[in-house]
Amino acid sequence: MDDEDGGLFNIHISSSDESADESPKVPRDFQSEKDFQQQKAAWRPKIEPGETNQNVESKLWKTLKLPMNNPSKPESQAVLHAIEELYFFRRYEEAKKVAEDALKGELSADYKKVVVGYRTRCDMKLDGVKSRIKV
Repeated sequence: MDDEDGGLFNIHISSSDESADESPKVPRDFQSEKDFQQQKAAWRPKIEPGETNQNVESKLWKTLKLPMNNPSKPESQAVLHAIEELYFFRRYEEAKKVAEDALKGELSADYKKVVVGYRTRCDMKLDGVKSRIKV
């Protein structure tokens, strides 16, 4: 071998991981116990009350034009999002109404099955609420 400093096996490969390892690491105990206790005492969970939230999506169900015939994927996702949002904020009557309005249009079999499932869940929740009120 004439060239001992070069050749195929004398290749240096650099990696982006090497530069990441050179950055100074923050110790795991960077916060004092006193600072942690202050932060812990001041922490409060974020509560989203639903429609009173200024988020545009929280009023999505009001902007839907139902029934829709053969909705596109974004339209069908918007309808499902509206039903799910009302359901998870425990507004079962409104979620059931949106589901029923959506079912009046022409829908694919899979999509219709999901909407019927949410309507059924709302019925079950409403029956459970009514039975608890009567007792």
